[in-house]
Amino acid sequence: MLKIIVAVLIIILILTTTTGLHAKIERKVTNWLELSRLFFFLLLTASIVHTFLHFKTQLLSNLVWIIFLILIYTLMETAFRLKRETFGNPYLTALLFIALIIAFGIGCWWI
Repeated sequence: MLKIIVAVLIIILILTTTTGLHAKIERKVTNWLELSRLFFFLLLTASIVHTFLHFKTQLLSNLVWIIFLILIYTLMETAFRLKRETFGNPYLTALLFIALIIAFGIGCWWI
C-alpha cells in the first residue's frame, strides 16, 4: 500500500513541478510551488513512515532515499526561485525532471 502511495505522490509531484516551472504568470508559479511543496512533504512523510516500519532491515537504504529526497527538494526550491526571479534555468529544470523520474523508478522498485 505504501508503494502505491509513494508512486502516486511522485507522479503528482512530477506533474505539479513541471507545470509550475512552465507557467508564464508568477502567481501561477507560486501556486504550483505551494502544491509541489505539499506533495513533497507528503512523500517525505511516507518515506519516514517506511523507515520506521523497516528500521532493522533497511536502515541504510532508507537514509540514502531520504537524503536523495532532500536533494530533490533543494533542486525544486532552486528551480522555482530562479523561475520567479528570472526566466528560469532550463538545465536545472531538466535535471530536476530527471531526478524525479529516477525517484519514481527507485520508489516503485524499492519501497
